[in-house]
Amino acid sequence: MWSSGRNSPFYHMGKQNKNFVKLSCPFVNCYVTDYKRYFKNIAEFDAIIFNGNFVIYYDKKDLPKYRSQNQIYVFGATESAHNNPVCKPVLDNFFNWTYTYRLDSDVRWSYIVIYDMNGTEVGPKSEMIWPEKMDPIDEETKLILDGKSKTAAWFVSHCDTLSKREYFARRIEKELKKLDTNMSVDTYGACGKFNCPRSNADMCYGLVKRDYHFYFSFENSFAVDYVTEKLLTALNNFAVPVVFGGADYSRYLPPGSYLNARELGPENLAVTMKEIIDNRTRYHDFFRWRNHFKYKQGENDTEICNICTALNDPRKVGTPNLYENFRDWWYEKWEEHSKCRN
Repeated sequence: MWSSGRNSPFYHMGKQNKNFVKLSCPFVNCYVTDYKRYFKNIAEFDAIIFNGNFVIYYDKKDLPKYRSQNQIYVFGATESAHNNPVCKPVLDNFFNWTYTYRLDSDVRWSYIVIYDMNGTEVGPKSEMIWPEKMDPIDEETKLILDGKSKTAAWFVSHCDTLSKREYFARRIEKELKKLDTNMSVDTYGACGKFNCPRSNADMCYGLVKRDYHFYFSFENSFAVDYVTEKLLTALNNFAVPVVFGGADYSRYLPPGSYLNARELGPENLAVTMKEIIDNRTRYHDFFRWRNHFKYKQGENDTEICNICTALNDPRKVGTPNLYENFRDWWYEKWEEHSKCRN
């Protein structure tokens, strides 16, 4: 690791091979270190992974001076490209692999992993094939859903975002109030008037499961495939996710299981939410996916295995790519971004 292994998101990878063993990865023969002098020559490392949070600010002098043709240079990032565009040309024609949340990365580092009911990983991926029909929910699930009495919850601490989700949420709340004065968006955290400490996450998630029909899974920026664990808060706590981001959500969610706020707009979204709450059968149908899929967090868990698995794949290692126009791949509007203009 070219920068410190203590920095996010690299600390998830751990040191040496301990985390690969701990996670029972398919391969555990990768040795992770951020000690650049582990070998006498930096070119002896099989792969060097660069933290996307930092390498975007590097100049040529900050990068390795020697490079072997057999080495694989990896761009590793879980932060949104919208927040962290690559501005400097030094990173074009530099990386062989990408290890990010994007589904077209050479190695996937997704926040979310989808499994079927047998525990087999099925996604996310660019071309998801969802069942044409899904089984109705059981009576136990109906009891949970029918006990809810509140409209929507949103846990948020970042109040000024590139996506301007904060303005969108306020507009939705105004539209809900027009329809029914009892309908509201309960915002928890630094950006709202409700409190639920992060130190007691189970209690907070319990509130969503017990009380709320919907949960706002709003991203702080718009980037291809940028879908974070915010989606899991809804899915794993029996709330319909209301999504707001730059991703194609059909890669993550089956049809009829979510509402897309950007596509509907504030007024239509509010009307749709009220209609769903008033129609129990329609509300129940949003949860048919639970008979077919399970969603789990990937960023700091199984996705760590992917980098070692890739380094053990002779075909992948034998034909390394080179990202000629890396800046365009990572965020095609980089020239317009304020960070790059400055």
